[in-house]
Amino acid sequence: MEKLLIVDGNSILNRAYYGIRILTAPDGTPTNAVYGFLNILYKYLEEEKPDYLCVAFDVKAKTFRHKMYDLYKAQRKPAPEDFLAQIPLIKEVLAAMNCACIEKEGYEADDLIGTVSLLCEEKGIECRILTGDKDDLQLASENTVIKLVVTRMGQTTTTDYGRQEVEQKYGVTPEEYIEVKALMGDASDNIPGVKGIGEKTAFSLIQEYKSIDAIYDRLEELNVSPSVRKKLTEGQSNALLSKKLSVIDRHVPLDYDFASFRIQKPNLSVLRPLFLRLNFQSFLRRLPAETAGEDNGIEKIHAELKRIEENRLSAILKPDEHWSYVLDWKEGAPALYFTADGKTVFGVSDISRAGLQTFFSDADIWKCGYNVKEDLLKLHNLDIQFCGIGFDIMLAAYLAEPTRSGYDLGTLCSAYLHVQLEDAALHVEEDGQLTMDFGSGNKENRQIVADRVSAVFALHSYFAEKLEKDGQHTLYYDIELPLAEVLADMQETGVYVDKEALSQFGKTLSERITGLTSEIYEQADEEFNINSPKQLGVILFDKLKLPGGKKNKNGYSTNAEVLGRLAGKHPVIDLILEYRKLTKLQSTYVEGLLPMIDLKTGRIHSNFNQTVTATGRISSTEPNLQNIPVRTELGREIRRMFIAEGDRCLVDADYSQIELRVLAHISGDKTMQEAFVNHLDIHAQTASQVFGVPIEQVTPAMRSRAKAVNFGIVYGIGAFSLAQDLHIPIKEADAYIKGYLQHYPLVDAYMKKTVEDARTNGYVSTLMGRRRYMPELRASNRNVQAFGERVAMNAPIQGTAADIIKAAMVRVYARLKSEKLKSKLILQVHDELIVEALPDETDRVKQILREEMENACKMNVPLEVDLHSGKSWFDTK
Repeated sequence: MEKLLIVDGNSILNRAYYGIRILTAPDGTPTNAVYGFLNILYKYLEEEKPDYLCVAFDVKAKTFRHKMYDLYKAQRKPAPEDFLAQIPLIKEVLAAMNCACIEKEGYEADDLIGTVSLLCEEKGIECRILTGDKDDLQLASENTVIKLVVTRMGQTTTTDYGRQEVEQKYGVTPEEYIEVKALMGDASDNIPGVKGIGEKTAFSLIQEYKSIDAIYDRLEELNVSPSVRKKLTEGQSNALLSKKLSVIDRHVPLDYDFASFRIQKPNLSVLRPLFLRLNFQSFLRRLPAETAGEDNGIEKIHAELKRIEENRLSAILKPDEHWSYVLDWKEGAPALYFTADGKTVFGVSDISRAGLQTFFSDADIWKCGYNVKEDLLKLHNLDIQFCGIGFDIMLAAYLAEPTRSGYDLGTLCSAYLHVQLEDAALHVEEDGQLTMDFGSGNKENRQIVADRVSAVFALHSYFAEKLEKDGQHTLYYDIELPLAEVLADMQETGVYVDKEALSQFGKTLSERITGLTSEIYEQADEEFNINSPKQLGVILFDKLKLPGGKKNKNGYSTNAEVLGRLAGKHPVIDLILEYRKLTKLQSTYVEGLLPMIDLKTGRIHSNFNQTVTATGRISSTEPNLQNIPVRTELGREIRRMFIAEGDRCLVDADYSQIELRVLAHISGDKTMQEAFVNHLDIHAQTASQVFGVPIEQVTPAMRSRAKAVNFGIVYGIGAFSLAQDLHIPIKEADAYIKGYLQHYPLVDAYMKKTVEDARTNGYVSTLMGRRRYMPELRASNRNVQAFGERVAMNAPIQGTAADIIKAAMVRVYARLKSEKLKSKLILQVHDELIVEALPDETDRVKQILREEMENACKMNVPLEVDLHSGKSWFDTK
């Protein structure tokens, strides 16, 4: 028997909208509902394998039900704008899929679904109705199954309801289900029902009497209480009206031929470019492979490859041209591909070191690459200086869209140029790993690399224009681009580590962990796996009978919050907390760092990432040197292991309260600005004003709370979070925040204006033009909106602080280089820079750090730097 799948378009789109995080296409078009809808549709197409498919939509017009009852659905709030914008978009996608979309003025989607399901009954075709609306249960039959999608507690499930399943679940037939709804009403549709008759009573009455007509025919004989009889009597007209409103009309005069519902092949020449424009990469991969000669509607990047000999390099390269390149590092000698027009790509295979120098060491040859930092590192390994860096595609893409999950070249071509870039060839290695081959070993792969060069050229044209349009020229060319060289140098230099001291520290930790383990076993009166939350939960809550045990599907929760609440309740709790702290230090910072130490240099060479954080901050990985502990005494010991090599010392320069200074400048609050200009203690000043006492009477506790408010305001903190941080009542925390904003009124005005501007513009900006786009502010979910508001308040401040430290790094690196000093900038951690300085250069390094950091950005308040030096990182604090 053939099968038809009909989808309740508005219902499923709505469910997808609320179930998928905010997504946007590169042009800013909201896409989360469309993306979620397609995920659901593809899932059920694969499961059901229907022969026919159609999607029913509501029309924005009054239906016959409104004519019966003008308050029908009157209470419904307008749908969010970013949801409404996706309705025509999903119709466009479905049209490209050759999927029939049906709608008719005067009727709802349910009526069209009911009509199509009746046609299926008549034609002997199985019908599957995919919906989130229980109203469609009245259509269930032996032939028609309702696939009801329900979301509870964030979990979405789909249950199939035929006639038998409806009767088993609700105790009524599908036809009787209409009668139940008519009695109890439906708040979502504003169907009145009988006032005072709830779900339980409605089901009970219909299970016994089968219909509203029967109930009213036997009203005086009903086995009900006098109050229920009275409610039924008074609500008779509403009950009869509600039944008319609830019944799905299955006889809509359709303007569609049933045969048009038969599943057809998608119009790939339209669908592929559409998925490309929406950046639906996963759906693009679902589409059937192209056949020879097929016009798929997508323009492809393609370049003419001209292989040349290395000795022709100098003749071809002209300093007045802009050269886009890809350096293909394969086993053995590398290959260089480059172009000046995006059409003709020159390729030099097995290029020598001298040939590489010809191209890369000439500062007059302007070069545009992709992920230039990696090329810098590889060229440095060959002792080749990379000069003339003109553009980096990956860095430009990061500025354009800092919240992207990745910046691979093919995705950038799809997202911004709406063109397709062939993937590299995939090879399966002996160990089963898949690797990409951009090598020059065969004609196909050489062409792939040539096409990548053409893509780099095309993306440069796009992003160069976009940077100018968005006012990010200075941020890009003066900060982000030169910073790539700084980070490559830091990464190559690395940080020296006292391996012996680190190993000894690990032994000390192991001894203490062993001792703690014995003490924990003694307190528990048995041995168990302390690292097993399940076993620990049994010990704490079943055996020791400690309070507050809450079970989940895996047993009792024993996370830090739970153990924190139990502190002092039993000696074993403090032992476990100490055990966890020490085992984390051991695994993360001893066992984790030791293998990272380069055997030749004795240094750790962390990877500094420029395109990971949405705020603009630099991140550090493999290992993360920005996450070395600083809050606990034992954790700080790890910093003793990071030392200066030989007779050198470490010079640490740390911005003082940089985010508060940025806030003072951006907000224009004179009181806050004067505090910084006059070098006052900003936390004591805030405490004085919030608590209403002279500054000399501010206690350490007052200052501590004011400090929490100062920094909390920067992150858009609310009373609840502040109360948790300070362990005080919410009312008291709220009073602190209100007192703060009262004394710094322009800060309050800035916060409100920033959020409002973000709603209008769709983004917030730093002082230097870095943008953070804010789709969260368009969300209908209030929690998501609130998150967006906090981010909008904080991003310009934290982002500006990130811009300033980056500008400082570029300036310090340039000064060290121009003055031919051998001291090296080796580490950046949030607001601090660390230089490994030679003994005779230390004073000069301190001077350079102070001058360049304090002048990295001109503001209405001074930038101040705290400078310290010592043999180890620990000694500089």
